Amino acid sequence: MSLGTFVGGPSLGTFVGDLRWGPSLGNGAAVSMSAQARTATSAAGESTRGALLRAAERLFAEYGIGPTSTRAILREAGQRNESALHYHFGGREGLIDALYTERGAQVAAERECMLREFDASGNAPDVRRLCAVAVLPPVRIARRNPEFALFLKVVGQLAFLPSDALQDRAARYTGASAQEVSARIRAQLRIPQALADRRIELMHRMAALALSQRALTGGSFDGPDADLFFETLLDAMAAVLEGPVSPATEREFARGS
Repeated sequence: MSLGTFVGGPSLGTFVGDLRWGPSLGNGAAVSMSAQARTATSAAGESTRGALLRAAERLFAEYGIGPTSTRAILREAGQRNESALHYHFGGREGLIDALYTERGAQVAAERECMLREFDASGNAPDVRRLCAVAVLPPVRIARRNPEFALFLKVVGQLAFLPSDALQDRAARYTGASAQEVSARIRAQLRIPQALADRRIELMHRMAALALSQRALTGGSFDGPDADLFFETLLDAMAAVLEGPVSPATEREFARGS
């Protein structure tokens, strides 16, 4: 099957055939037109790929990842060719991976920017400020691009993954900046590392669910109410991380060590 079949336009072979059997235009013109054909085909393919990603994001946000079928994604994207999704992503799991990779890269870039701002500020590296660097990058993106809130609806579904799977997804999609923030938070906690790691995981799950719930209920990501919501969330995250270790937890920790 030709590349053009997947993207809904004439195949590259059709363009080349026209050049071969049409009037002689000289080698330079032929090369130029062939390059234009390849560019047009590539652009059409990227358009199809983008349409599938955005369609999947909308449906995952509304119905959840599990219940959304490949057929529904193709229909939402306006694609009649059922091979289009497999061609661009290798299958449904590849599409999910591509969506998280795309959005994760945007969040990682924003977090790296916030880390640079944090370091340039000269402020002491307290836990609450580091929590802001951990959780606010997607909020800042959503304020600039309201469509990003769709992805935040999807993100909450990650919070229900087992610990190993959650950590694997986080490492793959959020980049080195997220690991850097976690390391800085860990360095501020005066508790055993194993307990610190548990608290950091709980903090991330809580933040993902809070942002997802905010998006699912139609809450704004800008304005006074949003500011109060996010400041309260940062208070809660810091409390989870910095709260005293109870005698009961100390006993269980000692028993498991």
